[in-house]
Amino acid sequence: MTGFSRRPAALLLAAGLSAASSAQAAEGCFEQLAATRNDTLGQPIHARPTPDGRSVLFLRSGPRDTHLRLFRVDMATRTETELARPADAPEQLSIEEKARRERARMTLTGITDFSLSRDGGTVLATQADRLVRILLPGGQNSPVPGTGWIAPRLSPDGGFVAAVRNNDLHVVDLSSGQDRQITSGGTDTLTRGLPEFAASEELDREDGTWWSPDGGTLLYEEADTSGVERHYIGDPEHPSVAPVEFRYPRAGTANARVRLGLVSRAGGATRWVDWDSAAFPYLVRVVWPQHGQLSLVVLNRAQTEERVLAVDPATGHATTLLAETDPAWVNSTTELGRNGLALPHWLPDGTGFLWAAERDGAWRLELRHADGTPDHAVTGPKMPFLSLEDVDADAGTVTLKANPDRLGSALYRVSLTTGAVVPVAVEPGLHEAAFAEDAHAKGGRTIFTDAVAGADGSAATLVRDAAGHILATLPSHAETPASIPRVEFTRAGAHALDALVIRPAGFRTGQHYPVVLSVYGGPGFKMVFRTPRLYLEDQCMADRGFVVVSLDGRGTPGRGHDWERATKDNLIDLPLTDQVDGVRALGKRYPEMDLSRVGVTGWSFGGYFTAMATIRRPDLFKAGVAGAPVVDFADYDTAYTERYLGTPQDDPAGYRASNVLTYAPSLSLPLLLMHGLTDDNVYFENTVKLTQALIAAGRPYDLLLLPGTHLLPDPLLRARVSEARAAFLMEKLKNNGPARP
Repeated sequence: MTGFSRRPAALLLAAGLSAASSAQAAEGCFEQLAATRNDTLGQPIHARPTPDGRSVLFLRSGPRDTHLRLFRVDMATRTETELARPADAPEQLSIEEKARRERARMTLTGITDFSLSRDGGTVLATQADRLVRILLPGGQNSPVPGTGWIAPRLSPDGGFVAAVRNNDLHVVDLSSGQDRQITSGGTDTLTRGLPEFAASEELDREDGTWWSPDGGTLLYEEADTSGVERHYIGDPEHPSVAPVEFRYPRAGTANARVRLGLVSRAGGATRWVDWDSAAFPYLVRVVWPQHGQLSLVVLNRAQTEERVLAVDPATGHATTLLAETDPAWVNSTTELGRNGLALPHWLPDGTGFLWAAERDGAWRLELRHADGTPDHAVTGPKMPFLSLEDVDADAGTVTLKANPDRLGSALYRVSLTTGAVVPVAVEPGLHEAAFAEDAHAKGGRTIFTDAVAGADGSAATLVRDAAGHILATLPSHAETPASIPRVEFTRAGAHALDALVIRPAGFRTGQHYPVVLSVYGGPGFKMVFRTPRLYLEDQCMADRGFVVVSLDGRGTPGRGHDWERATKDNLIDLPLTDQVDGVRALGKRYPEMDLSRVGVTGWSFGGYFTAMATIRRPDLFKAGVAGAPVVDFADYDTAYTERYLGTPQDDPAGYRASNVLTYAPSLSLPLLLMHGLTDDNVYFENTVKLTQALIAAGRPYDLLLLPGTHLLPDPLLRARVSEARAAFLMEKLKNNGPARP
């Protein structure tokens, strides 16, 4: 679409390459970062100890490839052994597997996942639709019979695998290789053993199958999407190929109908769990512990009421243990601590469980009796809880992650009875810990892994002892950044917004630079952390001759209940006010920021914010680059959108206020729109509607159409997009009048 565009997309991209090639920091900065995934390829990922504490398993690719391999480090000898590598043939992924990876934000290839049996003697490794069993400690490999497997789950004893093929659940006996189909009748709109779209995209639930602790029974999700709206995505490069059908639940329309069934590992009749799925349609979490009760966490559609249910596996009968309510919405987990142990977490003796909820405006970890009644709070207001990492019932302690200063995280050990706190890993930065999944009485708590992104610009995956002392650093093959971003962390504006400022290489005091606001600005995502390596791409942008800034305004997580819920029923007005006020406050403090030349850029919600900022606040912003913007939230999915805006039927005013189309005719400044044509998260129809509105109003715009989806995994494409973004802002801001003397 070029009629109302300032120039065709192809010419715009060529101009971007030309401008980038002559820029100050054009020596392959964006290409380097795209090829190395911001220097993360080659780092160990998903590292975890074995239950006996004698070794650590992890995945790792090369420094410039995405092909993950599985490795084991022996902690006694510090020797590294490769356990599994991907086949040489290119991966052939089904449409279902591609969609599952998109939901999981998985863009790497090869051995993308692995799981351990309870005793640590068996490893199940996954590559595309094939599975491999590995025996430890020797590392003997044997392929699991069959192909086409999706979402495999290893039984606790390591003897069986449950996996989905052709929308039905199967169990494979790893000793004999026998494949038994235990459900039947699955179709494209009736799946068994997989999470539905809302769960995997918005509720952080990737599981659709769960083993009983004794390995004799399976709990599986049945999802009926026959009533969900059809969406179609075609491949513009191959118009002879039929479009792919997706079932996408737009706000205010039907969701998938979900129920849970219990079935023997050997097959047979299904016992259905009898929770009220009409009143509580969102299944957030399933916990089936060795000791304690099979537990579900469910939400009503408005997400204002959450319940924890105990299920009797023999009958499927469910009873309520506790309920959480909030007039705005209930957060089912902390937005900044999603990787810890699933809650409720039952104590080994089954007498109670640990739970977390927002109490008095902040997250608290608490101990509850087996019937759900409260025992006592484990953490207090001075320990902002993020996630539960480990429970040592013998010692009477828990290890948890907290964020004491909003800009990082740290690990602490806390007494369950006295609340006494012992620091475990508190180096400034971000920490992601992993303990053995079943370390009780097996020595696994003698070590744990800690992936640290440090405030000093370092990045490493450490092996620590129980006290937090560093025993080893897992070997990384990642390339080292040419330089660490020069980030100043501060606070700005009347609300003391968390903020950062990045200046260009060769910065000179007394010179005035155009400003780029790198923004997200929406629910569930925080931009500012004291971890410089997160901002490598922003430094590349700054090195073109900009000052790059980011801020966290109202509506973003990590600053308490009321701060996060301030944007209920209107997703843009307060965030836009906060970002404008924050940029102006920074400009007043730092004279090098030329506030007559401010641009804004972001992706997804950040793209939505960018479009709104460029249209509505020309008093500050002079150009914008909006990537994959949500334009009308009535076209976005139910579980995300209705949490903040309700349904379009119930709150048309909130949807109208939050809709870019409401303001589109007022666009008066340069706006570049970027969107992947096959995006199945923010559908391309969003950008189509915006361009149509701009054409109708006679408003010019620029458009860059992208092959691919929301994540842009292709390194060349990602580099070109970054270059085009920088070139557009360079042209529009640097030529927008002379810099002040």
